[in-house]
Amino acid sequence: MTFDDDKRHLPTLSASDMTKLLERYSSIVENAIEGIFQSTPDGHYLLVNPALAHMYGYASPDELMGSVRDISKSIYVDDAMRLKFKQLIERDGFVNGLEYQVYRKDGDIIWISEQARVVRGADGQVAYYEGFIQNITARKLIETELVAAKEAAVAASVAKSQFLAVMSHEIRTPMNGVIGMTSILLDTQLTAEQRDCVETIRQSGDALLSVINDILDFSKIESGRLTPENEEFNVLECVEGALDILAPKADEKGLDLLYEIAAGVPPLAKGDETRLRQILVNMLGNAIKFTAKGEVVLTLSSQPITEPAAEGALDRVRLLFSVRDTGIGISPAAMGHLFQSFSQADASTTRRFGGSGLGLVISKRLAELMNGDMSVESEVGVGSTFRFSVVVENVPVKPRHYHSAGYLSLVGKRLLIVDDNETNRRILLRLAQGWNMLAHAVDSGPAALALLDSGARFDFAILDMQMPDMDGVMLGQAIRRNFNADVLPLVLLSSQGERAHITDKSLFAVSLIKPAKPGLLLDSLAKLCTARAEKASLAAGGAAQTGNPIHSERVLLADDNAINQKVAVTMISKLGYRADPAANGLEALAAVKRQHYDFIFMDVQMPEMDGLEATRQIRAYSAAQGKRGPWIIALTANAMQDDRDLCFAAGMDDYVTKPFKQPDIAGALDRARAAKLSANMKSG
Repeated sequence: MTFDDDKRHLPTLSASDMTKLLERYSSIVENAIEGIFQSTPDGHYLLVNPALAHMYGYASPDELMGSVRDISKSIYVDDAMRLKFKQLIERDGFVNGLEYQVYRKDGDIIWISEQARVVRGADGQVAYYEGFIQNITARKLIETELVAAKEAAVAASVAKSQFLAVMSHEIRTPMNGVIGMTSILLDTQLTAEQRDCVETIRQSGDALLSVINDILDFSKIESGRLTPENEEFNVLECVEGALDILAPKADEKGLDLLYEIAAGVPPLAKGDETRLRQILVNMLGNAIKFTAKGEVVLTLSSQPITEPAAEGALDRVRLLFSVRDTGIGISPAAMGHLFQSFSQADASTTRRFGGSGLGLVISKRLAELMNGDMSVESEVGVGSTFRFSVVVENVPVKPRHYHSAGYLSLVGKRLLIVDDNETNRRILLRLAQGWNMLAHAVDSGPAALALLDSGARFDFAILDMQMPDMDGVMLGQAIRRNFNADVLPLVLLSSQGERAHITDKSLFAVSLIKPAKPGLLLDSLAKLCTARAEKASLAAGGAAQTGNPIHSERVLLADDNAINQKVAVTMISKLGYRADPAANGLEALAAVKRQHYDFIFMDVQMPEMDGLEATRQIRAYSAAQGKRGPWIIALTANAMQDDRDLCFAAGMDDYVTKPFKQPDIAGALDRARAAKLSANMKSG
C-alpha cells in the first residue's frame, strides 16, 4: 500500500513521525466499520479494508483483491452502474450516495451506498479512486416493504371503493322501490291503521337510507375519492332547500325553524352546492333531533377574503353559518370526542335518538375540504350553537331591482307583526325595514288587538299561527270583526300540518309555510298592495297549488327494474307529464327514433344496452338529424363522483340518485324545462 501521491499535502515530518502517521492511518483503515477502498479506473483494487471484504463475503482483503480482477464484471449486478459511476466521478470529481446492487462471493445480492473521489497524480491525470461503502440492504428491504404496503393499501382502498359502489347500487335499487311505493301509497285513501303502518315503513326506509349514505360518504372521504365541485349556484336557494327538507320534522315536534341571511351575502357563488346543502341538512337535522321545545335558528353572513385569488379564479368569500338550538346541550366531557367517527355525546343518546354517529365528522370533513372549519359552543340544558364556514367564489351579479308598482308601493307601508317568538319577530322586523316599510311587532294576539283598538292603523298584518292563548286563526277572526279584508289583509305564517287543520281559509289573503322565505313574503306583500281586488288569486298567493299541471312535454322512462319503472312513471304522471316506459337502452333508442321525446329518465345499469351507451347513441342519432336531442337525466344507484362524471361524459344532462322521491323527479323536470325554455329563447 502506498500513499506517495498524497505526501505533497503533508507537512515536513521526520522519518519516525512519518512512520507513526502511516501506522495510525493504516490502523484507521483496518478497523473502520465501513468499507474502504482504492481502485484503478480500469477496475482493479489497490486497497480494501477488512470491513469491505467481509461485506462482500470474503475472509480477508487479500482474498477479495485476489479474486476480483475486474470490478465491473465481478461486483456490479447492473453493468451500466459501473459506467454511471465513472461518468459521475470523472465529471464532478466525486460521487456521493450512489446506490446500487452488488454480488457477494456466495452469489447473494446486497445493496450498497458509495461515496468516492478522484485522486490525481502530479501530472494531473487520474491515479485512482478511493472512497467509503455502506451496506444499506436492511434499509432497502424496509423501503421495499413500505412500497409494497402502500401499493397493497391503495389496492385495498380501490377494492373497498368498488365494493361500496356495488353495495350502494344493490341496496339503493330495492330501497327505491320501498321508499317510492310508500310515498305513492301515502297519497291514496287509507285507513288510520294502514296510514300508520305505511308511515312507519317510510320512516324506517328513510332511516336506513340515511345510514347507507353516511357510511358511503365517510368511506369516500377516508379514501380521498371525494373532491368538491366548483359550479355556480344560488346561495339563497341552497339554504332554503335545506330548510324545506327539515321543516316537516320541525313541525312534527312543534319547533320554530327560523333563518336569517345578513346583508352582503353574495346571491350567487361558485362552489359545491350539494355538499354545502348536505352540511346544512346535517346540522339542522341534529339540532331538531336534540331539541324538544323552543327553536332552531340558522344565520348566514359572509366575510371577504383579502388574499389574491388564483389566476383565472373569481374573488373568494367565506360563508359563515351558525345553527343555534334550545335543545339538550352537550357536556364539557363529551365535547372532546364530538367530532370522532361513530360517536355521539353519550351512549344513551345513541339509543334514544339513533343515528350512525358519522354525521358530524362527515360535515366537519366536508367543511374542511371546502377550506372552512367547524366549531361548537354548548351548555347542558340550554342548547348548542354549531358554527361552520366554507370558502366559495363570489359570482358578480347586478343587484336585484323591483320595478313593479307593487314593490314600489311597499315603501312607507305600515306592517303589523304578531308572533310570540322573539327571534322570528326580530327577523321579520329586519326584513320589513330592509323593504323600507314601517313595521311594528307584538308578541301576542291580545297585544295586537289592544294596539288596533287604540286607533293604530296598518296596511298589512302578519300573524303567526302557533301562539299561546290566542292562535293565528282566533286572532284573525277577532280582527275580521272590525276590519274587512280590503282594509287590513292578513298574512298567516303556519306549518304544513297546522294549515291542513284551518277550516276558514278565507280569513287570510296569503298563507305561507314557515319558515317564510323572504323573496316569497316580499312578492306576496307586493301583490297584496297592487291587486287587493283579486281576492281569489291573493288567497292562493304563496300557497302550494292544488291539482296537477298538464305539460305538453313527453317523457321517456328507461329502467329494467319493473318496480322502479312503476314508481317513476307514477311520480312523473302525478306531476302532469305523459310518461312512456322502456325496459332497456335498446328500447329507449328505438322509442326516440320512433317519436319525439323532450326528456328522458335513463337508468344506467340495464341489460342488452346500458344507459351510458344508449345516451351516446341517442346523441349520435340526434346530431345526424341536426338536432341536440332530448334532455337526458341519469337514474342510478351509484352515488360516487366517478359515476356522476361518467354520466356527463356520455352526454347526459342531469343526475338523480336512487332511491329517489317525488321532489327529486320534480326538481329534475323543472331544471329540464328551464333549460328547454332558455334554449328556445336563445334560438328565438
